[in-house]
Amino acid sequence: MKLHKKLMLVYFVTILLPIIGLTQYFLNQMSDLIIRYVSDSYQKILTQSSSGIYYNIRFYESILDNLTVSETVQDVLTHPDVYREKGVYIMNREISRSVRFIQAHQATDVESIEFYSASPDMISDGVYLFPFDRLQRVLGMTEIPDSKFWRLEYSKDKYFYALVRPIHSIGEFQKIGYIKLTVQIPSITYVQEIADNPSIPGGSFIIADSTGRVMFHPDENMLDRQLPEEITNRTSERLSSESELSMDIHGTAYVMWYRKLQNVDWTAYLLVPKDSIQLKVKEMRQTIITAAFICSVIFSLMTLLVTRRLTRGIRRLHAKVSRAGRGVLFTDRRTTAKGDEITGLERSFDNMLDNLRELIHENYVEKLERREMEFNFLQTQINPHFLYNTLDAIKNEIDMDEKQKAIRMVVSLADLFRISVSKGSNMIRFNEEFYHAKCYLQIHEIRFGTKYTVEWDIDPRLPHLYTLKIILQPLLENAIQHGLKDVRDGKIVVKGKHANEESVIITVQDNGVGMTKEQAAALLQNSSSPKGIGLFNVNSRIRMYFGNEYGLSVQSERGKGTEIMLKLPIKESGEHE
Repeated sequence: MKLHKKLMLVYFVTILLPIIGLTQYFLNQMSDLIIRYVSDSYQKILTQSSSGIYYNIRFYESILDNLTVSETVQDVLTHPDVYREKGVYIMNREISRSVRFIQAHQATDVESIEFYSASPDMISDGVYLFPFDRLQRVLGMTEIPDSKFWRLEYSKDKYFYALVRPIHSIGEFQKIGYIKLTVQIPSITYVQEIADNPSIPGGSFIIADSTGRVMFHPDENMLDRQLPEEITNRTSERLSSESELSMDIHGTAYVMWYRKLQNVDWTAYLLVPKDSIQLKVKEMRQTIITAAFICSVIFSLMTLLVTRRLTRGIRRLHAKVSRAGRGVLFTDRRTTAKGDEITGLERSFDNMLDNLRELIHENYVEKLERREMEFNFLQTQINPHFLYNTLDAIKNEIDMDEKQKAIRMVVSLADLFRISVSKGSNMIRFNEEFYHAKCYLQIHEIRFGTKYTVEWDIDPRLPHLYTLKIILQPLLENAIQHGLKDVRDGKIVVKGKHANEESVIITVQDNGVGMTKEQAAALLQNSSSPKGIGLFNVNSRIRMYFGNEYGLSVQSERGKGTEIMLKLPIKESGEHE
């Protein structure tokens, strides 16, 4: 695992996980606070709504209070005979003057204002003044209470609120009649708190009287019906609820708050489904979780950027060490003179790579020079002794007046050394290498006579390929001097063929005395042995030039002869790669 990922893991374990745990604890605590806050909010709405409704009720009650003590109303109801003499028109005009300010001020809400006289002699004007029995018929009551009261009234396919109260004479304090004020429902129940919270999402604001009759409901179809028993049973004991009440109504779980209104036998109820409250809690939790998640992501990205920046030097150093492990020793210097400890370590590592690269270069050049010296030394070990012996042989032939033999030896020797020199190149074609070997055999034949035969079996594709020079002659020399020594009818077979697409095989086989496996193995390992110096030099040259996968191998059996196999790479040009 990379270092910056480890740092991120440490951050996650030591910081992020505790934050998540604290967030979860905070959410649990917040849930209780949210529920308490929602409960307090609904109670506040209920209290403010109740106060607003009470204010509206008191407003209309005060209107009726003023009308009951109006001089005109008192005169009309106290002395009906006087106004009967004046006529209906006069009565209507007098009362109209008394209620005009009300109708002008509340023109959209006041449906009607009616006066009912307790005197049987009262004449109705059909607008304001009516006999008492008509009130009984309108209200459907035979006994009218002597105190003011509100009731729900259905008229003209619509529900209204009706406020009824008795009128007493000021002088004698006797009941002289009743007044009924009919107003539209919104004029009483409309309050700002409910208007700002339409329907209280999923809930209902309800008003009912002491008998459980619904006086207000958002759904007009529910007006003038009875409240569910679950509500009336739970609210009959106390005037108001100090906390929410949980209940099931028709299979739905609700939370309810209620409050009895002042100076009227009404009770206001606020019912909210539990699911809507839980939804508010869920929304709040979701908001908090989303904010916490966004903050965590931002903080994690910032931590990632900081850790990557802090570990940038380590990652560069790791990349350089990895490249150095693969053998790539170049330096990519991006560090400045100033920096932290990692930057200093990176500079030191770059300096080390520079020194190592220079040292490798020096060692490589030194090794090449040493190999060149060894190669030249090995090549000089092959040529001198043969040259000296051949020159002595030419001198002897001249002394013995064998001019033709001397000339043939000189020509073969010249060709042999022309190929050996080959303009300073170490690579020659195989046909030149074969000719070089044949020149050597011809010189040896002139000097010592023919005691053996040589057969050549060469693949016709080989002569045009390239090889190291002077690698075949030492093998033939070793076969003649050591393998066929003291052997009559000696035979040497030289074969050349392609081993595969990458290499060729040259074998030199004789039917000489042979040797043991130990002696054969020692030929390629010891350059001090007089029998193996030529083979050791050839094998060393080939391996130095082409690699350890090429070179000589010796197979021999005492009394049966020896076979030396030479493995070389296929080279189609004289340039060494």
